[in-house]
Amino acid sequence: MINLDDQSIYQEFDPSGLHRRLQSLPDQCKRAWDQAKNIGFPDDWRRCTEVIIAGMGGSAIAGNLAADLAGPSSTTSIRVVRDFHIPGISGIPGPDAGPKPLVVVCSFSGETEESLAMFEHARSTGAPMAVITGGGALAQRSAKSGIPVMTVDAPGEPRSAVGYNLMLLASLLDRIGVIGVSDHEVMEALAAAESMAYKVASEVPAEQNPAKSMARNLIGGLTVVYGGGNLSGMALRWKSQINENGKSWAFAELLPELLHNSVESFPGGTEIRQRTTALLLKPYQPTPELESRYAVLGETLDRSGIEHRVFTGSPGGHLAQSLSMIVLGDHISYYMGLLNGINPSETPSIDLFKDQLSDSNPG
Repeated sequence: MINLDDQSIYQEFDPSGLHRRLQSLPDQCKRAWDQAKNIGFPDDWRRCTEVIIAGMGGSAIAGNLAADLAGPSSTTSIRVVRDFHIPGISGIPGPDAGPKPLVVVCSFSGETEESLAMFEHARSTGAPMAVITGGGALAQRSAKSGIPVMTVDAPGEPRSAVGYNLMLLASLLDRIGVIGVSDHEVMEALAAAESMAYKVASEVPAEQNPAKSMARNLIGGLTVVYGGGNLSGMALRWKSQINENGKSWAFAELLPELLHNSVESFPGGTEIRQRTTALLLKPYQPTPELESRYAVLGETLDRSGIEHRVFTGSPGGHLAQSLSMIVLGDHISYYMGLLNGINPSETPSIDLFKDQLSDSNPG
């Protein structure tokens, strides 16, 4: 078995330096927050009826995390769409008809087929729009159309730019009154992320490193990630990172919904129960209703003999919990990839899928 404390393996299996990119998330977030202050938005966006975040993969997940920042107290809903078209916007009335939904299209590469299709769909309806991208066709089309662009300036793969994406999006939503994020909250969140990055760095031995030890427990099995409240989107993030970085099977479900269906499957299948680990992502201060459901879920997993671990968000606001949990989950998935003896940054199956699509649509 690969020894995660052997520093030579990082150059062998991670020549592009994904670990350094994961460690730099606090700096990435700060640069994005500072950059966003120099971007202006139309005043009438403050009257938007809904925010629709359109994207795929690592670019879209920032929308789920932003929705978690808003929480139930927000008076403006945030909806994430991962598709070719955006439901509910085709009938948007003309420019003088009053408040409308705001569409934010997110694509790190600016070349994602689905995101470009949603951009064109939204543009054809005359919906108010913003774009968050690293460049490509999406940036070019936005510039030609006079649509505000927020540029993602982070190296590496889309999933590694989640901090940049999230902070640009959080700044936009804060400035149009959909959520409230202060500079103080950002500094608190950066400190929480830096503290977690220190704890899970490659130089920290496995005995003291929660990410290394958890990765070793998960490798070779099925991981199910459960999240609720302001860590609902985080469950999706951990799941996708275990898939992409860890090259391992993982699924995500949300509380309280899973208590109305998934729990019925827990007693069945001795073999799969023995190979399954449930990760419960629990907000630092859940509502009483959610607290009781986490407790019931833990008891149900115990009765079924399913191993589970609870990860509680760090003390502080929603953003502090979000950034620190991104760092922890990303490192767990990264170490899983190394334990599988595979370069965590490469995504050969996704690349093959894109190549096959390109071959079938040569025009």
